[in-house]
Amino acid sequence: MSIESSDAETPEVAHKTLVIRKKWLELAVYFVLLAATALYANDALKLPNYSSSGIGASGFPLLVAMLIGVSLLFLIVVSFLSKANSESDSLVEISRPVQVLLSMMVMVAVVLALEWLGLIVGIALLAFLLMKLGGENRYSLLLTLPPLLALGIYAIFVLVLGVYFD
Repeated sequence: MSIESSDAETPEVAHKTLVIRKKWLELAVYFVLLAATALYANDALKLPNYSSSGIGASGFPLLVAMLIGVSLLFLIVVSFLSKANSESDSLVEISRPVQVLLSMMVMVAVVLALEWLGLIVGIALLAFLLMKLGGENRYSLLLTLPPLLALGIYAIFVLVLGVYFD
């Protein structure tokens, strides 16, 4: 893993590039997903169990968590046991790693604050911040697209699908 400056950028807008082996990046993602799956399964266990009429509210979420967890464990084992080849030894370059990290932090923060913010404001704020972090500087787009996206998603769920958010 190393960090390099890209030479193609202008001097005042120099960005860093994170270089990491593909195999280690895949393993890191697998373990993060496995931890998220464990948290998901833990929350699913808190839902009502089986009832006399059949599967309870926890049935499907636990099945999904189990399948994802088993798949991730299989991928981790295969990744550790696989022999090195040219593809696994290849390097992955992540341009602008700070922006990528900030974008992930924004997504987590908005999801955690979604209940307090509300659906429309939360989606609009998420879209605005991700566009801004992605380098969008045209305020005509920054101020129009996020609210339109939030209202469009709301309209699709409420008007078309009949799913209400209370």
